[in-house]
Amino acid sequence: MNYESVILELLSRIQALEERVSALEGGAAPLSGEDRRTKTSTADIRAYIESQKQDAREHGFGTLELRSGDIHRAMGLVSRIPMVCNAMRQCMREGDSILHETPSGMSSTLLIRYGLNG
Repeated sequence: MNYESVILELLSRIQALEERVSALEGGAAPLSGEDRRTKTSTADIRAYIESQKQDAREHGFGTLELRSGDIHRAMGLVSRIPMVCNAMRQCMREGDSILHETPSGMSSTLLIRYGLNG
């Protein structure tokens, strides 16, 4: 069992729940699916990826594997897989690697391993 992935998935879910609670406490309604489609940018997705990398770093992990479909789901996006895949590639640095990719390169199964030691 890949405990690193399980822990990171749980942290992602906790973060999403905390954001919802914060939005409700602040009186702001959470974004609907339509609002997420029109208001989420590639920069937002890159920021999410970088925050996941930072969280993993803070927990002492040396690498982080992210799957595009998991990011898409965690952010509550609808029909934005190509945007997620582009953001994932933009966040890659020297030493990072694509572990799984389809011929189109735009799939919910794109899997990238990010190094966190640099």
